[in-house]
Amino acid sequence: MSGAAAANTLLQIQVASLKAKGEVITPEAEKELLDRIKARYEEQLSPYYAAARLWVDAVIDPLETRKVISEGISAANHAPIEKAYNVGVIQV
Repeated sequence: MSGAAAANTLLQIQVASLKAKGEVITPEAEKELLDRIKARYEEQLSPYYAAARLWVDAVIDPLETRKVISEGISAANHAPIEKAYNVGVIQV
């Protein structure tokens, strides 16, 4: 789902919730809600947002990608396998 589609879905949910409470939503209020949702998405899409919450190990320069991947593969090739690794369910 794209960011725009996700934002529109969240908008529909919020509008339905407000209408269920008996509130009248004007097109202007709906646009304001959508703008707030999109702004929140834009902020949270930053790799720095994820890094600040320790969701990622590092933010690397795209030009360093090949080097970093090579180092990771090299480290994995030299690491002993001590037991099976089961990650369970990962949500991204």
